[in-house]
Amino acid sequence: MTRPGIFYGVGVGPGDPELITLKAIRVISSAAVLAIPKSEGGAESQALAIVNRAMPLDGKETLELSFPMTKDSAALDASRRQAAALIAERLCRGQDVAFITLGDPLLYSTFSYLMPFVKELSPDTEIRAVPGITSFSAAASLIPAALAETDSKVIIIPAAYDLDRVKEALSYADTVVILKVNRAIDKLIDLIADAGLSKGSFFVSRAGWPQEEVVTNLEELRGKKPDYFSMLIVRKNV
Repeated sequence: MTRPGIFYGVGVGPGDPELITLKAIRVISSAAVLAIPKSEGGAESQALAIVNRAMPLDGKETLELSFPMTKDSAALDASRRQAAALIAERLCRGQDVAFITLGDPLLYSTFSYLMPFVKELSPDTEIRAVPGITSFSAAASLIPAALAETDSKVIIIPAAYDLDRVKEALSYADTVVILKVNRAIDKLIDLIADAGLSKGSFFVSRAGWPQEEVVTNLEELRGKKPDYFSMLIVRKNV
């Protein structure tokens, strides 16, 4: 029997191709298939754009996988199962598959949702994760700003789902990394100001990309529509 291939989740970092790890480059180079997550609508894969700036991909099979930008659990489940089936088909041929993802594959990544589906379809497949540099680590380096010291508490939270939880995080943690801020920027600025934390806060969009933007005065962001790949970092002890 053919040994099933290995399924890799490979973090390619936040945007700067120099932040891809040597291990990520080695795994991508050696894998027979490169699985590329894409949002519906035909937009270019951001993860693939990073890889293309870091290394050649000549002759490698690329497997584009579409995932809808929706909160509909049925639609998400269907897209993940379909993607897992395409991946498992290659794995069962004995081909290693490298699924590339922005940042780290185990932090807010589609890879974590695919793992159980792939394992169900190809039970003998070994699944490995190659860690990547996160967007908030890259964002903090631009100031540079320490995210944690000694016994500091850090919370990473998306703003797209529940602003009350963001408010709670601001009251509890020493540092709060707020992701997915693009649809609620004015309300978030108000929450941060009400907590008296505007001074220790900054905004970063597209860390590591040519369009990179850093804003330390949050009031400058009012009324604007930030890029999807934007965040706020709030620090108390500044």
